[in-house]
Amino acid sequence: MKKITFILTLIFLFSSVHSVKAFNEKDPIKKLLVDYINKMNALTQGTPKEDVLNLFDEKYRGNTVYVNLSGALVRKNYTKKDVSSQLSDIIHDDNYQFKLTIDEIVFQCQKERAGTISAVISFESFVDKKLAEKGTMLIDVVAIRINGGWKIVQNNMIRVSEAKDIGECVCYFYEKGTTKFVTEMYFPSGLEYSQELNAFQVMIKDKKRIIKSNSKEYYWNEDTGKLTYKGGLIGQTSNSRKAVEFVLKNLYKESCVNIVFN
Repeated sequence: MKKITFILTLIFLFSSVHSVKAFNEKDPIKKLLVDYINKMNALTQGTPKEDVLNLFDEKYRGNTVYVNLSGALVRKNYTKKDVSSQLSDIIHDDNYQFKLTIDEIVFQCQKERAGTISAVISFESFVDKKLAEKGTMLIDVVAIRINGGWKIVQNNMIRVSEAKDIGECVCYFYEKGTTKFVTEMYFPSGLEYSQELNAFQVMIKDKKRIIKSNSKEYYWNEDTGKLTYKGGLIGQTSNSRKAVEFVLKNLYKESCVNIVFN
């Protein structure tokens, strides 16, 4: 989710180049944004990472406050080095997509040596073509004139998540020995996080070791430690709790990019 958060920080104004109105020489900050969007949209089609990085000042700083579905705050700070790292992630990740739409430009100020734009943006992001998150961002962008050109030197963002269908999940374990487990899973589900309780039991059935949960049975080979479901390998371990963790990752693979086990 770190990647998703940072990419949304970077791609901050328009969902496509066609959304951008014409600009003139008196609006260099708009031109800078258009150049940035053009190059970001072409990044996965072979545009060099350096073409995007050149739009940022060496002293660039970015700040983000993220309000998640539960209302908790997450604060992040970024530098140009962080931008470079995240651009590399975009280039090498074919599974991430995004869509941004401008709702309103609430403020714009262009000076001779600096410019500022504030905008309200609605966003959607997708992982493996599944909705990862949607919400609203309030963004302030500052650009300065350096050696006849314009660079992004600062951006501040407040991002509010309004819906999630895939993302970070949290699971709490309750154990009774090494054969019985109850888990409490929290996972994104539209406008809120949902909660589910699951019970797992390690047992022998037809001379085979299995992990049973409701009507589902996972075969856990006693010799190799391989854990399979419907013939497919989902993990390998000799530890019963780790085996249940593999089962949970399989059960919630449609909702969880990552599961934090407690």
